[in-house]
Amino acid sequence: MASRVKLLLVVIILTAIGGGIAAYKHVKLGLPLRAGALPEQWLVEAKITFLAAPEGGKVSARLSLPAAAVEEGIGQEAGSVGYNYYVEKDRGEYTAIWASEKQAGNQAIYYRVSFPKRQKSGGEPITHSGGGLPVSEDPGFSGAAEAAAKRVVQRAKSVSADPDSLFVGIFSSINAIDASQEVGLLRKRYEDEAGGRSSAIPVLGVDLLNLAGVPARLAYGVRLEEARGGQQPTRLVEYYDGADWKVRDPDEPESTLDPEKMFVWNRGGGALFEVNGEAEASQLTFTVIRDLVPLQELTTLRDSPLLISTIFGLPASEQAVFRYVVLIPLGAFVVVVLRNIVGIATLGTFMPVLLALALLEMDLYSGLIMFSVIVAAGLWFRFLLSRLNMLVVPRVAACVVIVTLLMMVLSVVSYKLGLRDGLQITLFPMIILAWTIERMSLIWEEEGKRSAILQVGGSLFVAVIAFLFMSIRQVQYWAFYFPELLLVLLSLIILIGRYTGYRLSELFRFRDFKEA
Repeated sequence: MASRVKLLLVVIILTAIGGGIAAYKHVKLGLPLRAGALPEQWLVEAKITFLAAPEGGKVSARLSLPAAAVEEGIGQEAGSVGYNYYVEKDRGEYTAIWASEKQAGNQAIYYRVSFPKRQKSGGEPITHSGGGLPVSEDPGFSGAAEAAAKRVVQRAKSVSADPDSLFVGIFSSINAIDASQEVGLLRKRYEDEAGGRSSAIPVLGVDLLNLAGVPARLAYGVRLEEARGGQQPTRLVEYYDGADWKVRDPDEPESTLDPEKMFVWNRGGGALFEVNGEAEASQLTFTVIRDLVPLQELTTLRDSPLLISTIFGLPASEQAVFRYVVLIPLGAFVVVVLRNIVGIATLGTFMPVLLALALLEMDLYSGLIMFSVIVAAGLWFRFLLSRLNMLVVPRVAACVVIVTLLMMVLSVVSYKLGLRDGLQITLFPMIILAWTIERMSLIWEEEGKRSAILQVGGSLFVAVIAFLFMSIRQVQYWAFYFPELLLVLLSLIILIGRYTGYRLSELFRFRDFKEA
């Protein structure tokens, strides 16, 4: 009786704390309980990292800002500790500046902007505001490169009627797979200097446009794609068509910028960022998050006490990771219900959860097919290893090696066949796959193949149910914006943990006893 009272007391306390914090955020801070109550926002965070001198010294950092962040009043904020921060305006361009007299070791500076999904891309045509018309810069070609560049420009001009069509012609020619000999020569030179094709093509195109008499310069954008890690700024090209400055993506020269895919961060040809003083190894990365709550509302949450603010006080790069981490308890809850209440046998507790988490990043059907292929092939190799009478640890390590090779082979074969889904196979947890193969082989040997297949099938079924539950938009909203509700989920798991009655599958198994 005492243990039951303690159990109920723990459940009531957890529910009261989790529900109370959620109610406070909804009533006092105005955070809606329903997903979609507020317009969706893109949150783009620029993160400058660098290494200051170990003994400390004077450091300053500059970051070019998108004009819309300042002029149009969209959500913006800067994050730094120990720095003086201000924004400088020069001829219509804005620059954020951080300065400190004494900083040492690893440093990180943040700048965030938030804007509605319907916001313009920032690459809209703008009228030239400087004195006089812009002049093309000398690209500095010489020798064989100059002759090749002139032939490329002449061919593009022969089929072009204006700067817009010239832009399309030049970038179509230098992006072509079956490029001419002149383009091949220029691309090789620029790729050697830039260290890669993605960096070389925009610079080469800018130089060719300037050679053709069309003023052009680099711009930088951010791809509006959610990802767990940061992304490098995307190089764009800004050119003058005789009346306005226009921005286009050199990888898609025939299309205008889609505001749902690209946000232009920097225009005007100036430096995107720079770090001065006693610092080295500077780097700029962007993190993009699709937010269901505007930045202004999140700022209110960040200013709240620790238990209220929780993960909203973290940088966007860490928040992006937690968007997946907070879903793991939800998957674990599904496993508990299906195992302890329904009675579905699975290969462990974490395997279905991690499999469901991987399926969130890929197509469901292709993910299940790839998982089945790896497990089936790995199980065959595992039976071959069993003939060598190996110990458990070396055998599992061998399974890890085999799974790694299988994933590599499947990715390469899928790519050669034009199946892009095969490239996502690395999202599967490698160690879990190895342990799944090992445990399935042991069950096959000890309990028979029927039991092994049933448990693997049960694991896949539970993983799919967990995937469907974790994919619900409202559930994801509650898990991320009201993570304190996980305490309520914990109380439910504790209650289920004390359940010792019949499972639903056992009622089906023992139905003959009831009739007797």
